[in-house]
Amino acid sequence: MPSGTSAKRLVADGYDNMGDVYLDRLRGKRRPEITAFVDEAVEGLPEGTRVLDLGCGGGRPYSEYLSARFDVVGVDISQRQLAMARGFLPDAAFLLADMASLPFGNATFGAITALYSIIHLPRAEHAALFSRIRELLEPGGRVFGVMGQSDWVASESDWLDSGVEMYWSHFDADTNLRLVGDAGFRVIRSQIVPDPIGGGHLYVLAERT
Repeated sequence: MPSGTSAKRLVADGYDNMGDVYLDRLRGKRRPEITAFVDEAVEGLPEGTRVLDLGCGGGRPYSEYLSARFDVVGVDISQRQLAMARGFLPDAAFLLADMASLPFGNATFGAITALYSIIHLPRAEHAALFSRIRELLEPGGRVFGVMGQSDWVASESDWLDSGVEMYWSHFDADTNLRLVGDAGFRVIRSQIVPDPIGGGHLYVLAERT
């Protein structure tokens, strides 16, 4: 099983090689249950507030959705996905970076979203990531994350029948909620939501305390 740098390289290469398969087959369209959480994450923020889409992928649908009202910054580990995002949203800012090493100042963002991205980060780094997300948020800022709901570390050699290998690493729901709280957040609400391709994910909306 890959770990550390090799796991991240596998994820980056996987999304590079998938091209638009991921958007076309799985995540390219808004889903009401996700949109409701995203709307709560940015509720009350003035137009033009900086919002970070952490693991933005190809920019659709939620970098695109948020950019109608906010100054969106998208970060991803895949060069190919970022090229797609820049094509869709030429006026938004997109950065190639490891989410565990984000090059932004403290209190830079009014809100942060992390949709299906934390689940690809080796889970030994999750606690530090949640602490860093808190640093990046303005006081009272909110984060919405789609996280794992089971204790699982695995790779798949032919994800979505694309011929691409992909890697996941996450804790169970209770552990995730504890890590978020330990990082200095108040959990506003959380919910385990079934996924269109089976299984489910933990949706967490939390506020910086």
